[in-house]
Amino acid sequence: MDAKRATTPEERHELREVVGLFDTVDTLQSAIDDLLTGGFDRSEISLLAEEDKVREKLGDTDVSADALEDSPRAPRTPYIDSESLNIGKASIVGVLFYVGVIIGAGVSFAWGLSLTSAIAVGLLTGGGAGVLGLLASKLVGDRQTKWAQSQLKHGGLLLWARVWNDERERAAMEIMRRHGGRDVHAHVGA
Repeated sequence: MDAKRATTPEERHELREVVGLFDTVDTLQSAIDDLLTGGFDRSEISLLAEEDKVREKLGDTDVSADALEDSPRAPRTPYIDSESLNIGKASIVGVLFYVGVIIGAGVSFAWGLSLTSAIAVGLLTGGGAGVLGLLASKLVGDRQTKWAQSQLKHGGLLLWARVWNDERERAAMEIMRRHGGRDVHAHVGA
């Protein structure tokens, strides 16, 4: 390879990213959905971590979106689609219900209660454990809402998409802009 020849980021094995700021969760989600249907993998998409994680990693520095969009130190979180989150929430409820039923029925049998009584106690304990699962699911939803509100308070929802070549870079930029992304640009990432 000619030493004077400018190489591409791909040839230099540089990680390039396209970053954009979004003003609503809906426009952010639309951009992510379009990136995914446009051939980007979930592993190539990331978001800014929760504010406490940002402050923990960066100290008491500026946590505004403008200051963090090009920072290689900005802590990120992988994108998890809402369907996966809903499956996770349902799993929490289901597992706790099942464990509650088994424990309630098992204890009832150990105490010598009849099958009917053991079933009734199992359903009651399972129902109680299921309610705990619902509360845990609500906490997950509340945490997502808190994350979005915090990001918006600091200037917007940051979205990064890793790109490996000029074609993917142009595609990511076009998708983000089409869905209302602000300050959409490419940079060499972390």
